[in-house]
Amino acid sequence: MPWGTFEKDSFVVTSGEMLWHRSSPQATRGLCSQCGTSITYEHSEREGQIDINLTSFDDPAMFSPSAHIWVEDKLPWVSIDDDLPQYAQWVVSE
Repeated sequence: MPWGTFEKDSFVVTSGEMLWHRSSPQATRGLCSQCGTSITYEHSEREGQIDINLTSFDDPAMFSPSAHIWVEDKLPWVSIDDDLPQYAQWVVSE
């Protein structure tokens, strides 16, 4: 699933309501209150940032990937065949 990281202050729900779920001591997930779709993810180590499920946007194609993360967890049959950087785990943007 493609995710994008944004400044939390710029995140606005324009339709419907979010259900906030503390999924671990460090993480909060935002779900659609109607269907349960995972929309956001926040981690306490990245205060001020929010990850948003890009497929929740009206036009998810407006975002292009800049890297692949969590590659160590990909399924064996997944083939990443572009020239973007690949990282085993999360990388902090500079």
